[in-house]
Amino acid sequence: MKHLKININILEFEGETIFKDINFTLNKNDKVAIVGSNGAGKSSLMKILTGEMKNYDGSIDNVGNLSLGYLKQIYSDNENKLVREELREAFAEIVKMEAELDNLESKMASDSQNMNLIENYTILLEQFNNIGGNDYKNQIHQVANGIGILELLDKKLTEISGGQRTKVALAKVLLESPDILFLDEPTNFIDMNSVEWLESFLQNKWKSGYVIISHDREFLDKTCDKTYEVQKGRGLTYYFSNYTGYLSERDRIEKKKMDEYKREQEYLEKQKNLINRFRAGSRAGWAKSREKSLEKREIIEAPVIQRKPKFFFSYTGETPEKLLSFKECFIGRENPLFFINELYLYRNQRIGIVGENGVGKSTFIKTILGQIKMLDGFFGKGKGLKIGYYSQMHEELDTTKTVRENFLKQKIEYPDQQLISLLNHYLFDMKFLDKKVSELSGGERSKLLFAILGQKEFNLLILDEPTNHLDYDTRESLEEALSKFSGSILFISHDRYFVNKLSTNIWFISEGELSVSYGNYEDYKFKLENNIDMDLSLWDQEAELNLVLEEKLGEKAFKRIKEKFSGGKKRK
Repeated sequence: MKHLKININILEFEGETIFKDINFTLNKNDKVAIVGSNGAGKSSLMKILTGEMKNYDGSIDNVGNLSLGYLKQIYSDNENKLVREELREAFAEIVKMEAELDNLESKMASDSQNMNLIENYTILLEQFNNIGGNDYKNQIHQVANGIGILELLDKKLTEISGGQRTKVALAKVLLESPDILFLDEPTNFIDMNSVEWLESFLQNKWKSGYVIISHDREFLDKTCDKTYEVQKGRGLTYYFSNYTGYLSERDRIEKKKMDEYKREQEYLEKQKNLINRFRAGSRAGWAKSREKSLEKREIIEAPVIQRKPKFFFSYTGETPEKLLSFKECFIGRENPLFFINELYLYRNQRIGIVGENGVGKSTFIKTILGQIKMLDGFFGKGKGLKIGYYSQMHEELDTTKTVRENFLKQKIEYPDQQLISLLNHYLFDMKFLDKKVSELSGGERSKLLFAILGQKEFNLLILDEPTNHLDYDTRESLEEALSKFSGSILFISHDRYFVNKLSTNIWFISEGELSVSYGNYEDYKFKLENNIDMDLSLWDQEAELNLVLEEKLGEKAFKRIKEKFSGGKKRK
């Protein structure tokens, strides 16, 4: 079977060991998720596997000459090239054959009796059809539509943004159909609909293998059946399950390793006490022999137990019944992006805002904050409303100032010892106090902003992509803290798992209007797929909707809904 034989003895950077002793075989049809904490070396491992990085001790043997596809940013000698032409390059052999067929057709038009031309044309046409020549334009259209770049096909590369170029690069590498596809955070720059399309494409249409790095847990669960964990300074741990299975198995293995380590330490302590006890006297020879035996013993390393950060959110203790009110509002910067007929944010609600990229989600949040003026309509805030805001671009942080200075800027004047104790909850040590924010990674900036946010009291948190840059364990800690917050939350996120776990209702923007779906993201998708009115709760003890659901969905689906929601109360 075709495969990559991977042997990485060690990868070092500036004297620091990133990882070592990695040995495994990657088969052509393997579907692997690479996971690990921020800075563990996931992207470095992928660059080694694809040949992008060479400065390591080891080797990669490509048995069977597999073609490897790696998502890269597009750079072209011809920036006036159309996006459609860039994607056509994924079918270089077909495009070349198509040009040859066009040339033969031109010759046959002026020499229709030439049997050699006709024979060559017939042979080439058969080859063209056999390699999918009649279907490649349709494939371009389907993938471009799924990724969300259909409207860009006839634009020049010079006319599209950096984010759009990355989408084009993703579409191109999918169309190239390599033997093994390597994707590093493919869901970071596409909206939920495109993520779900990519998920379905990999599940149902991709005929080969792939390796994926992603913080989207649901995406990994549905696309990968193997999970390889990178631990900084060590090797890989292999789990033959999806992401959810990996979490369960990791906890079991870590507990077992810790138990073995503790037993080993207890045994060593007893042996050392015996050796010290009999080192002098008639049993000195026995003690010396036992000491040499211990020196030869293979010592069990202490297991790596990743610390998790602790997030804190303080509640004012007072909240108006209606925090936000909207009536016949137009949202946009200069021209309307969408319309709100009538909408309220109530006490204790946790609202996830969803919609395709560009529909105006962030514009909406900045309108609520007063950073952008509402174009038209009534917008009101409840008395005593106190908003805490987290921006995905970390705009509240001054990158030219140190961590300590950023706390002072927000009028948080703690002694250094108290500040160090606080930062320790977010896995920072004392050296971070005098680091400039510009020197911090994206994940570190996110945690710093949350540390600052947690020192003030609010009754409404507004969060714009709060899970970006955060690793898996940090996201789970954030989810836990937010679920305990007694106030209301309004948030934007492309992380479906996060939206599903946190939201009580969904505000979705579609076809130029913001509407409400009662329930979490899973409920929203269920209603969408089954053509159920969004403004109805899926289960309501007091309503007649249950009869409508049973008739519409059938007995089996209705039973699932009843089991899920029958204990619930009517939701606002």
